[in-house]
Amino acid sequence: MRGGSADLDLRRLRSFVAVAERLHFGQAALALHVTQPALSRQIQQLEHDLGTALLIRSSRDVVLTPAGQQLLHDAKDLLAAAEAAQDRVRRIGSGVRSLTVGFMLGTDAATPLHEFSARHPDVIVELVRMRWWTQTRAILDGDVDIGFVRLPLGSERLSVLPLYRERLSVVLPAGHPLAVRDATDLAAVLDEPLLQYADAEPGWSAVWNGDPRPDGTRALPGPFFHDMEELMMYVSAGRGVALVPRPVAAVFPRADIAHVPVTDVPGGQVALAWDDDRRTPLVADFVEAARSTLPPTG
Repeated sequence: MRGGSADLDLRRLRSFVAVAERLHFGQAALALHVTQPALSRQIQQLEHDLGTALLIRSSRDVVLTPAGQQLLHDAKDLLAAAEAAQDRVRRIGSGVRSLTVGFMLGTDAATPLHEFSARHPDVIVELVRMRWWTQTRAILDGDVDIGFVRLPLGSERLSVLPLYRERLSVVLPAGHPLAVRDATDLAAVLDEPLLQYADAEPGWSAVWNGDPRPDGTRALPGPFFHDMEELMMYVSAGRGVALVPRPVAAVFPRADIAHVPVTDVPGGQVALAWDDDRRTPLVADFVEAARSTLPPTG
């Protein structure tokens, strides 16, 4: 297939994603409010632009080629970044001053947010929740202007302002022998499968799972979980225990679950993170507002 010299067309890319996610031209055409022939032409033109086949079509099904699988993986980030850029331009063009701030569940963002709003009462602050597997990409792609994150990050491009440390709790079934304790160490759960953060970077998991343990041993890996609801279900079913930041554990009180502070792991660092290549005056002001709320050092 010849071609491969044209720039990516975002409309064609959106059409490809619609087909690739559904593997059905008819359903994708309905979702995009276009005819199937028009959608097929857009995909064919995209394949011509890229110089490679993205889909294998037959009378019964649609299958992604390896190139199509890669493009689907990359296209979501490209489209999200394009949408974020468009939103920023529209906001600036409308004269509305706004700042999008990302946060992770349980992070203490209230004091910096109040301080910034006191300094800039005219600025609209939009809050966006980030996950452990999206925090780095959300900032790099411009989905948020600045974010409250849990270190480490997956990119050296981001600048950070350390804020405070979080200690960990172990999440257990309410009937577990350790559930009645005021605190514990990791040796007490040595033989328990430890639930794993799905899609987390290895360095991030090592910090927030206390792995390896203080004595150098490795945790017995348990099932992967994608959110706290899955974590609680696995724990209540006896499939393993989990280490989570103490503020996060407190967000999910349940009668069948207990969380016990862990004493022998340092936990992890919460920080503000931003992309210096995209640092606006408002981002710089937010950093200074957050810095002013930190306790004095020395």
